[in-house]
Parts: sequence; C-alpha cells; structure tokens
Amino acid sequence: MPTFAYQSINSNASANHGVGASNSQYFTRMTHNHQAVSQSHWHLVMPTANSLRPQVPIHGPAQLVTQAPQGYMAKNQHGNNQFLSMIEGKARQTHQHLYRSLGQTCDLLVYGEMDGLNQEWSSMQQHAGGLVGSSSTGKACNSFSLHAANTTQHQVIGSNMGWVAVRTGNVNAVFVHVPNSIAKKENEAIAFYRSINNQLIQSGNGPIDLVMGDTNQSSPSFTPSVLSNATGSTFSDAHTGTSINPSDSYQRSFSGTNSTASKKYDMAAYNTGTISVIKVDYLSQSTPVSVNGTSMAAAITDHMGIFIDVTK
Repeated sequence: MPTFAYQSINSNASANHGVGASNSQYFTRMTHNHQAVSQSHWHLVMPTANSLRPQVPIHGPAQLVTQAPQGYMAKNQHGNNQFLSMIEGKARQTHQHLYRSLGQTCDLLVYGEMDGLNQEWSSMQQHAGGLVGSSSTGKACNSFSLHAANTTQHQVIGSNMGWVAVRTGNVNAVFVHVPNSIAKKENEAIAFYRSINNQLIQSGNGPIDLVMGDTNQSSPSFTPSVLSNATGSTFSDAHTGTSINPSDSYQRSFSGTNSTASKKYDMAAYNTGTISVIKVDYLSQSTPVSVNGTSMAAAITDHMGIFIDVTK
C-alpha cells in the first residue's frame, strides 16, 4: 500500500534552477493575497523536529493560525535563504500532515518545478527525504525532484517534457506538469498520455496505474477522460465531490487548487482496473512563518498538494 505525496512549487522559465527561480513568483503572491483576504484562523501547523528524519511522526497538538497580511510574499521581501527555509518547513509539514491523514508515513514525496540536483536545493534531502532522482527538460518550471526515506524502494522508469514515472513496489506512478500548450486540447492531451503509457509498457513495466500532479486541465473530468481514451483503461478522479478541504485547513474549504481556488488543476487520477484508492487528501499552498514573533501562515506556491494511499 504505497503512499505518495505531490506538490508543485511555482517556478519561472529560467535556465538557472536555483531557489531564485521559485522565490515569490507571481502566482505565489496571488495565492497568498487571495488566502489573506479572510483573517480567520484556518491554517493548522503541526509540530516538527528538525533534528529528526522528516518521516518520523511527531506527536502533539496542531497550532491554529491566521494568514500573514496581504503583501507578505511580495517580490524581494524574502531572500533566497529565507524562502528556502519556508520550503523546507513545508516539506516537514507535509510529512506530518500525511501521517495524520493516511495513518502511515510517506513512501515518496515528489516536487514539481524543482530540480533536486541543483546545489541550492540540496538541503531538501534533510527535510523532504533522500533524493531518489531529479528530472528536467531545461527550464526550472519543467523540473521534478523525487524524495524518499528509502531511496532503493523506488525506480525512475521514464521521463520527458512534463512528466516523470516511478515504480514503487508494483505501482507505476506518473507525476505530471502538463504543458499549457496541450493541457486543454483533447487530442494533444490524449497523445501526451498515450506516449507515456506506451513507453512504460514497451520498457516492460506495464501500463500507468496512477497520475498525479498539475494537469492544467480545462475541467475536473478532463484528465480521467483523456487518460481513459489514451490507454484503453478506465481512469477516475481519486477525489470525489466539488469541495476541497485540505488536511492543513480548519473549517475552510476551496473550490479549486490553483491561486484563486477556482480551478482543479492539481489532482490524482487512477486506473480502476489495476489499483484501488484507500484514501486521498489535499494540502494547501501555505506553510508556517513568524511575523513579528507571531505564528502565521504564508503561501509558498500556487499549487495545492495531494496525498494518496493506494493498493494493487
């Protein structure tokens, strides 16, 4: 029953894959300001311990905090080292929230739009997990970074523009950041997923079991539909219902996973003929910060994260 977590950070199209390519990007700033409109206490901050491996569950109550004021994530307000520490903190929060949500530790944590081989991101191995692999097709926003407590448990079985595939146990998981140029075009999206599925089959690994990530899809049913068409199997959205209630939010729901909570771009779709979903959950874009000595939350990306526990 492997558990997966995926979240994209918001990076630009720079050939430099360092932290600066992800620091307070436009849609991140938009996300923070959108969430800060309401000053209710909504964000749940879990206890963490930097001296321990990030996968170790830390017991204790969550702290309920409000969003930092609008403008907190404005460009040039935080140096790259400070922004990196926010991402590191988010990684540790991810592990703690996943454990509480799914009842077990995270097997594989994948970041979109992050190049884990870049030296500036090397500290993520202490906060997200050892580096299983990294994939990039040239731009910071086209990168993936894969982390795990046990790196030998996972095998990267393919990658190209907009995707990376990993075999964990007997599950073939494909993590995507579908290029905008094809994301909303049915025929192009079908060709995108068909090519991935064929490549996995031809390499002897079998078909796609799970797709997770930033689909940039035109509607919530778009990705399961094109995947079903592309593979000849039936794919379904692992998350049912129209309201999204992230595991790190309290009495606050969202209509989407993007910067304005209006579009369900970030999702998990599964092959109903090969795997079963035990549980799926979402994670918000925010992470704990200290503002003049007060604990608050700040968005460090425009993409919600996804947790999932599956069996095959």
